[in-house]
Amino acid sequence: MILDALTDTVRLVPLLALVYFLVGFLEYRFGDRMGGMVARLGAMGPIAGAAFGCIPQCGFSVVAAALYARRLVSLGTLLAVFVSTSDEAVPVLLSIPSKAGIVGSLIAIKVVVAIIAGIVIDLVIRRDRAVTSAVTDGADAPSSHEAEDHSGCCSHGLHGKGSKVRALVLHPLIHTAKIFVFLFVLAAIFNFAVTAMGPAMIAAVLMRGTLFQPVLTAFIGLVPSCFTSVLLAGLFVKGVINFGSLVAGLSAGCGLGLLVLIKENKDWKDNLLVVGLLLAVSISAGIIISALRGLA
Repeated sequence: MILDALTDTVRLVPLLALVYFLVGFLEYRFGDRMGGMVARLGAMGPIAGAAFGCIPQCGFSVVAAALYARRLVSLGTLLAVFVSTSDEAVPVLLSIPSKAGIVGSLIAIKVVVAIIAGIVIDLVIRRDRAVTSAVTDGADAPSSHEAEDHSGCCSHGLHGKGSKVRALVLHPLIHTAKIFVFLFVLAAIFNFAVTAMGPAMIAAVLMRGTLFQPVLTAFIGLVPSCFTSVLLAGLFVKGVINFGSLVAGLSAGCGLGLLVLIKENKDWKDNLLVVGLLLAVSISAGIIISALRGLA
């Protein structure tokens, strides 16, 4: 079991590393501009937020949460970023040739859901957008580096570029190594569970073949960790959860964004509203997709 898990995981490393080097370059080159651009867009914020959020890097949901806590982006924009964020799932799926083809569909669906949800929320709940407009209509809308200097999922700064070698070489290598270890442990645990419990029992525990599975994966996705999306991607690759459930889990998952929101936004009722809306959007999308695909 251990040897099989190690063999399966090692095969993913070259493509996984390639994706992280590309992501590292994008984050280094454009990461400190995205927040400012979104903050200046006002009513168009959900569209830009969904577009930036789908880039598989670990910082934009954190930036969006910090900007929302200061009411520099709207509630709909924050939800659009959270829903479109996929974190580590995209690199993991891209590294598996048999599953790489679904990445485009996954990102497209999440972006569309994020834009629709964000625009509708801003139309229904207007108070945040009014504040945002008042700020962004001024001469100096703040950029993302003016938000507090939070750390990303791998404890690297999100707003200071720092060393080019660290950003473009060391961080992608460290990130690849961490995901490799997590995938190896996940594969070993899954192999052990299949041997001990059997596929039928695992499927029953995760409600396979029912419309309740997207509800379960959405709550799993809420766990504030970049590695939650790796878990969901791994379960999908193993055939334990369906595509709709994957969408639900990844839509609810926003890395460390929720932790930053809770820390920075002192209005606990507002935080509960964000979590409730995030779950409602994610579960609805997952159930609709699962039903349309026949729970496959």
